[in-house]
Amino acid sequence: MKAVIISDTHDNIFAIDDFIKSVENEDFEILIHAGDIVAPFSLRKFEKIPCKKYFVFGNNDGEKKILREIAQKSNITLDDVLELNLNKKKILIYHGTYKSLLDGIIKSEIYDIVIYGHTHRLEITKRGKSLIINPGELCGYLTGNKTYVILDLKTLDTKVVKI
Repeated sequence: MKAVIISDTHDNIFAIDDFIKSVENEDFEILIHAGDIVAPFSLRKFEKIPCKKYFVFGNNDGEKKILREIAQKSNITLDDVLELNLNKKKILIYHGTYKSLLDGIIKSEIYDIVIYGHTHRLEITKRGKSLIINPGELCGYLTGNKTYVILDLKTLDTKVVKI
């Protein structure tokens, strides 16, 4: 079972379109977005990807009521924080807005995988028993890099893809 992990799209429609083209031939069952979708028109772009979708809000997501309505109609699970059990792995998805909260979650070692965004910096590390993943930014606004991560939920192998 594979998951594609993105974050910080920040309404960059061109980057979202490039991402959708990039994953057309990828074999994955789950799409995870670690926040900062921003506007409803961006969320609608993800409707056409045929997989389970788990998204969390980021600190720049406006119009949360409309985003929730679109997500519900599109079978996208969307919340402030998500706790999932996938392939016998306990996963937490949180945007990472509050660093002290994120650090506490990671330090607790409750989760096999912690996924976050917010910093726009790619990070894949192991801390204690937890695999920590920040896929970087898909928008490319701060770093100039548009990245996402493919995670094999069985082996915990990761692959960084730059578009």
